[in-house]
Amino acid sequence: MEDKAGRSRTRSRSRSKARLAPLRVQIMGSVFFLGVALSLWGPMATTYSWMWQEVHDAGHEFAVGILDISDSSFGSEWHVLRGGNQVVDLSKMIPGDARQIKATLSKGSSDLDFSYKIVARVKEIGSPGTGAAQKLEEVLRVRITEGQQEVYDGLVRDLHQDQPGISRSNGTESEFRASEGNKTFFITVYLPEEGVDHTYQSLGGELELRFLAKQATSDAIYAE
Repeated sequence: MEDKAGRSRTRSRSRSKARLAPLRVQIMGSVFFLGVALSLWGPMATTYSWMWQEVHDAGHEFAVGILDISDSSFGSEWHVLRGGNQVVDLSKMIPGDARQIKATLSKGSSDLDFSYKIVARVKEIGSPGTGAAQKLEEVLRVRITEGQQEVYDGLVRDLHQDQPGISRSNGTESEFRASEGNKTFFITVYLPEEGVDHTYQSLGGELELRFLAKQATSDAIYAE
């Protein structure tokens, strides 16, 4: 009986060990698979490094200084160069007449180089939308001289202010060095003797002349 009891206890311990063995294997297996999971996840996480990335332009040149053309001026009176009626009022001009005004571009208190240009346009007067200004710009011409040099001779419409960055092919756009003195221009407005027929009679407009200036850098735009 004792021998049977001993064998029974031995089989019980064996069965317990047998039950424990798979559990131990399962636990070890779990640890093993967990380790595999960590071994796969760990290197992936550590292979990524956060880096700053940037996109930038090439830079824009500028200088700190004063740009001042507020002392610039246009003459208060037109002078008759040609015209039988001998009146300075532009509205009294007839084909072949010419009127001239003096304009001074002053650097004022500017302490840096700058670019300038002269712009012109005919503005509507009275009721808008009549098209009178546009029609007048088809014939009204401007001649601009600086000293003895002619810098422009053409239609008013070709002196409109263009898009920023567009350079003119004539001398109405040029450089003004800080070391230079004031610049003097003579602006002549005239009607050609031909091409102005009866359809232009009674048309009225207002001629506007302006100096524009900007820093002498490639990316600056003209100030109004």
